[in-house]
Parts: sequence; C-alpha cells; structure tokens
Amino acid sequence: MCHVVASTGDEQKAAPGWGAGKAEAAAQAEEAPRDQDHDHDHDHSGISGVALTIAEAAAPVIAEARRLIGERPGARVRGVRRMAREPLANLWEVHPEARRASIRELGLRSVPVEMIVGTAVEGAAQRLGDFLPLRDRRSDDWRSRWQRILRGIEDMATLPPIELIKFGDEYWVVDGHNRVAAALYNGQVEIDAIVQELRLFGMPSEPPTLIAPSLEGSLDLRNAGAGRFSRTASRPDSRPPRREIETDTER
Repeated sequence: MCHVVASTGDEQKAAPGWGAGKAEAAAQAEEAPRDQDHDHDHDHSGISGVALTIAEAAAPVIAEARRLIGERPGARVRGVRRMAREPLANLWEVHPEARRASIRELGLRSVPVEMIVGTAVEGAAQRLGDFLPLRDRRSDDWRSRWQRILRGIEDMATLPPIELIKFGDEYWVVDGHNRVAAALYNGQVEIDAIVQELRLFGMPSEPPTLIAPSLEGSLDLRNAGAGRFSRTASRPDSRPPRREIETDTER
C-alpha cells in the first residue's frame, strides 16, 4: 500500500540534486534583470558624459560664431538703429548727484566706444540713442558734416578727439556726438577723447595720462586735433604733411 503525505509551504523539501539545480536557475533569472538595469544605467551615463564633453568643447565655437554674426555689418547697423528708438540718455537726469561732484582733467586717452553711454549736454532731448540728432533737426549743413565724418573714417583720416565727462565707469559726450555715432555704425572699438572726470567724495579715481601735458590745456588739444596751430605745435614745413579731416564744432 502506498502512503501519500501531503505537505505545504516550508514543510516541502526538494529532492537532492533536482531542487538545487532549480534554485540556482531561479537565482540566475532573478539577477539577470538587475545586471541589465546596471548595464543600461552605465550606458546611459556614458552617453551623457560624451554629450556633455562635446557640448563643452563646442561652446567656444558657438560663442565665436555668435560674436561674428553679431559683428557683421548688417547685424551691427540693425543693433545701432534699435538704439535710436529711445532718446539719448542724459548724465544730469540719470545721475543728478553728479552736480555735486568735483571735476578734474584726465587728459587725452583712448576710450572704448561701448562705455560711452549718453550726453552731458543739458536741456531738452536733441538726440536719439544712436547719438544722431532728432530727425527734424538734421539740416543740410548737418548732413554735409556727417558725410565728411564718414568719408574721413573710411579714408582713415585723422579726426579731432571728442570731449567726454567720466562719471564712475561711464562716459558722457560733451562734444563729438556725431563722431560717436559714426564709430558705432562703423564698428569702431575705441575713440580718442579729451576726458574730464566728475568725482564724488569716496569714489575711486584714476591717475591722469601723461600724454596730455605735452600740449597746454584742452584748447591746444582740440586745435591740434582739428589741424589748427596751438602754442606748442610745430610748423608744417618741419615735418611731412598728413591728411586730416575738419569737423565743425558739434554739441
């Protein structure tokens, strides 16, 4: 007679050999998805690392391409024209505290055009954000002077220095708005200027240049820049002639 013993759960015991093989197979089957997930995560992190490396390497190239596109004449002119949608900023309106500042000469120096932010001429707005006059103030005389300035820049002629006031890190035009406008439209990086600094108590300052003392005062600097004789200028017969362009005094 056969006796059948029924057992459940943990009471069941596998036969030697057969149970061990099945348990090992079950364990391998359980570990397989974990290994696949690990391999997937590893591959994903590797791809992300390669993508990040490529992006970092390409960043300077992209930045340079954007800079070159921005410096193209068409893009530059459009950018300056957008500035003309607003009136030109005025030093005394933006910084009324500048009226209390002391003033001193810094002399003749080369100033980055991008740091010239507005006008120091008081009164109602007469110019747009591109430093050109309001459209209803552009007379035939103005157009003639504007064309002379543009031709002078194109021919690399000597232009007289403009006059600026420096307040903080910004420069404001006293005389030479049209030359600043021409510099902006032509992509000029720097411009020669006679600079005066307004300085409030406690504001940092910078030493004057040593170029200005070679001429005696701002009037001599302007005369020399405009091709007129100053008290310290030598006569033209003692040196070769050079091409210069005359510009009428502009405010």
